[in-house]
Amino acid sequence: MTERTWTAVGEKYQIPARPDGLWTKVCDLVEGPLKLRLEAKGEWEFSKKRCGPDGSVKEGLVTDALVPWAPVGALVGKVGGSTADKPDLARLGVFFVFAVGSYCVVILESTVRGALFLTMNDVMAGFDGHTGAIEVAISEAR
Repeated sequence: MTERTWTAVGEKYQIPARPDGLWTKVCDLVEGPLKLRLEAKGEWEFSKKRCGPDGSVKEGLVTDALVPWAPVGALVGKVGGSTADKPDLARLGVFFVFAVGSYCVVILESTVRGALFLTMNDVMAGFDGHTGAIEVAISEAR
């Protein structure tokens, strides 16, 4: 992936269900204040169950998932950290973590800055069973 910082130009990204690490880097640096719009479509699979970017509400919430307040299989994001981080509650001050689903507008305050990452929400041990990819369009919300 090429090095880039955030621009207001809309771009589309393929987010694999099974990245090389836990997260896929979308861009090197986003800095608040900024309003990002993320729109996702497609299907991917976890544990032989297919779902879209909103995840599987049938599976419920899993406290050990990367983002425990989002359904398993949902598209989730974070600003800060690395491709290998699990942003647990004890370290949330280091990351800005959010559920994306099929649509979200996220407001990054002026104190938020770092690389933008996206991935499928699951427990770390579940990533080996992931297949597919989700397409995500990212633009600046107005």
